[in-house]
Amino acid sequence: MTTTLQTELENDIIFGVYAPGTRITEDSVMESYGAKRHAVRHAFAELENQGLLVHRPRRGVEVADYTPDEVDTLYDLRIVLESAAARKTPLPAPAEVTASLERLARAHAEAAEKGDFRDVYELNQQFHELQYSCCTNPRLAELIARHARMAQPIRVVKYDDKDHMKTIVAQHLAIIAAMRGTDTDAYETSVRNHLPASAEAYRALYERRFAGRKAARR
Repeated sequence: MTTTLQTELENDIIFGVYAPGTRITEDSVMESYGAKRHAVRHAFAELENQGLLVHRPRRGVEVADYTPDEVDTLYDLRIVLESAAARKTPLPAPAEVTASLERLARAHAEAAEKGDFRDVYELNQQFHELQYSCCTNPRLAELIARHARMAQPIRVVKYDDKDHMKTIVAQHLAIIAAMRGTDTDAYETSVRNHLPASAEAYRALYERRFAGRKAARR
């Protein structure tokens, strides 16, 4: 699959090549990625739409830097959207879907164990996009995918925590098990259980980061 400029930039933002709050110019991206200006402008527009970049008057384009309160708001919305999608998913899900989800979950677990974090990210995206493709409201599935991408820089703060990743792997398997059953309440619970930990980790990281800045100014 050909990698687009948008995908390259998205991955580099998510994995911290461009730190939160960093200003990004068209010229610097053209030079670094060997891209044409029209391609850069298109990528910027798409990543702004995803919430990964923001355009600030008189300052240009910057990487989004969420406060913990903004992260909590995003996760509150994700819980609403993903719970609604769970309730609009016919159960049991098709056997071919759950079989594919299990293959993705196993590959994701292997990537996490090896520390291949970009593979972890891509496989996680594929897992959840397939999961929510079973929802009978495609517009809802689109909203979930959009807000999940906005949350990726928040999620990756825990990718190097092996205990956390083991929990994520177990949660993926619990989602699959619920989708193979007929209990919508159990499926919704598995979905809700999968969301909060990364937001909590981001808050702790953010507070440590800014505590360090305050200490340096004293």
